[in-house]
Amino acid sequence: MSWAFLMAGCRSTVVTQWKAASKSTERLMVAFHRRLRAGDSYARALRGAALAVRANERYSHPFYWAPFVVIGDD
Repeated sequence: MSWAFLMAGCRSTVVTQWKAASKSTERLMVAFHRRLRAGDSYARALRGAALAVRANERYSHPFYWAPFVVIGDD
């Protein structure tokens, strides 16, 4: 699917490598987009968002924050 977006002209996508939990994904994506708006690169924004989710004891297991990767230009 990410290939199709890249071929359609998207410079970057954030994709998941396995099924992700809804609540932790919501937290991660909100933090990710806040960091993007603050000027972080895609990779830096995703890393910071993952660390923020991971800091919550409820979502500290990698299942909740590790399935996401940036594909494409940063």
